[in-house]
Amino acid sequence: MRKLPLIDLIAIGTIIVLLFLKNILLLNIVVGSYLIFAVYRNYPTLVATKGSRAYNAGNTEMAMTYFQKAVKHPFAKSFIKSSYGYVLLREGRLEEAEPFLLEAAKAGHKDKRLKYNNVLNLAILNWKKGNVDEAIKLVEEIQEDYKNSIMYEILGYLYIAKGDYEKALSFNKEAYEFNHDDHVITDNLAQSYYFLEDYDKALALYEEVIELIKFPEAHYYYGLIKWEKGDLLGAYNALEEATRRKISFLSIVNKAMIDDKFSKLKEALKEKNLNIEEMREAQVLEDKKTTVDSKADIVSAN
Repeated sequence: MRKLPLIDLIAIGTIIVLLFLKNILLLNIVVGSYLIFAVYRNYPTLVATKGSRAYNAGNTEMAMTYFQKAVKHPFAKSFIKSSYGYVLLREGRLEEAEPFLLEAAKAGHKDKRLKYNNVLNLAILNWKKGNVDEAIKLVEEIQEDYKNSIMYEILGYLYIAKGDYEKALSFNKEAYEFNHDDHVITDNLAQSYYFLEDYDKALALYEEVIELIKFPEAHYYYGLIKWEKGDLLGAYNALEEATRRKISFLSIVNKAMIDDKFSKLKEALKEKNLNIEEMREAQVLEDKKTTVDSKADIVSAN
């Protein structure tokens, strides 16, 4: 059972005594003061929640404003500082993120989820600072005690970032068995196959989920695989989609890489005298013909 802070115990005890003494005036003062204090104490949590919602909605500037207010508050808890550190990390502001993440890690959480999430955040920090081995070590130390999708996402991706594709494949297969509905895990497994040049298996995984994935990395590798397989129209559509998606700092793939491959594909199409709009029109006609043929086959079978 969670223990109440001393100040709460004192307030509750005082209220009980005043009720017993029937001192209504003093009772109202104590209750009112305690409620005001409770709101003040929970203010950073409320503000940080607004910050998280703003960030998830894509309003980074507003999110930062809320988080900055929250972490400066005297009652700001370590999980709030950890959340702010993670947001700073995602925005590429490593030097600002580090002190918040380190402070949260030293807090000694009784809740193991908070403790392990801090470890994952520190692992990401180490990776982005160039120490991928230390990042992997941090996550490997908790992986048996913290088996969940986030752990699998991060460690599976770190193996890819290191270039240890065989280990990445083995681990990401395990992750996929754990949660095949997680799009990041699916992307990690597909990337593992891609880097080992098993394009058919990578393609099969992407085609199951690509329409549902919002992050650019999957569309980027999907496009490269399509190109490798000779499907220039499919490659063009995928890389074009990748250029439209927001790039994450927590990714191996950056905007320059996507733009470079897309430009090279355009040059390849130009060299072959292929027009992308004409190719798309031809694909539409082919799809209509396939649909008509399929319906005709069904009628014949009946």
